[in-house]
Amino acid sequence: MAHSQSRAMIAAAARRRDSSHNELYYEEAEHERRVRKRRARLVVAVEEAFTHIKRMQEEEQKKAPGDVMDPREAAQAIFPSMARALQKYLRTTKQQHCHSMESIQQHLAFCITHSMTPKAFLESYLKAGPTLQYSRNHWLSRQWTLISEASVTSGLKDATVFLLKCGDFNLVVTAKKIPYIQMSEEYIDPKSHKFVLRLQSETSV
Repeated sequence: MAHSQSRAMIAAAARRRDSSHNELYYEEAEHERRVRKRRARLVVAVEEAFTHIKRMQEEEQKKAPGDVMDPREAAQAIFPSMARALQKYLRTTKQQHCHSMESIQQHLAFCITHSMTPKAFLESYLKAGPTLQYSRNHWLSRQWTLISEASVTSGLKDATVFLLKCGDFNLVVTAKKIPYIQMSEEYIDPKSHKFVLRLQSETSV
């Protein structure tokens, strides 16, 4: 009787284990499906927003210089059209704590300023690889053009932005200051942190 009960308990435990495996499998599959779905919606929303920006820029060129919308205003104008899809994707991929709405708009304005593609904008959020990959010979055989608002003969400064252009490839570079770390050594005498434990013996009566 005891033997049959133990076999029944083992069988029940095995069924529970299999059930847990199945639940985990379907949960992971469902999560991957949601990520793919929201990624696709995000890509479409961003591409449509950038298409709208392109139309706006074409219209802005016809206006007087004082009436032209700056990149920050353009980013604020199109951001609502992609915000919902982006927020859902970031929540699904658990990245919402890494990107504030302000930082996203700043990144969007940066991309608009330098005429970057939707794929370049999304790279920070989709964790994708480089937008273009060429062989080493390709880079060595081409001539690069440097475009910068700052003088090309001046030294690099923190937050300096310049553009390297080679054929149909544009590389936007932002210079960042290397943190300065000052280290010092202090000698501590090993005898300075020693102590002596004195025990008083008691005589039993």
